[in-house]
Amino acid sequence: AAATLSPVSLSDSAHPVGLLLFGGHDDVSYLSNVWLFDARTAAWTMLLRHSAQAAVASVRPDARGGHSAITHNNSSEVVIFGGMVEDGFLNDVLSFSMHTRPWTRHECAGSSPSPCC
Repeated sequence: AAATLSPVSLSDSAHPVGLLLFGGHDDVSYLSNVWLFDARTAAWTMLLRHSAQAAVASVRPDARGGHSAITHNNSSEVVIFGGMVEDGFLNDVLSFSMHTRPWTRHECAGSSPSPCC
């Protein structure tokens, strides 16, 4: 079971439609999988599986746990901040689009919070 992951509730205009899970730790290593639970069908779908090849080919967050996550743009985008990796802490900001499903890394201006979990 994945621990230290960040679940985010997804909804349309008035009804909950699901739950998005990213990352976590499975007692062996940190994860970067993206799972979607559809509340209407009570079914889980893995949207993205961690793979080193995929990480090279596109923007992907480092596998992590203990990060923060929120929804943005009427629940169509999930934004994550920071977390723990095998060798320390992060302070990066990435977003995941529920419509097109790519990750975007955001370069932040000015000072930012210290790396943390």
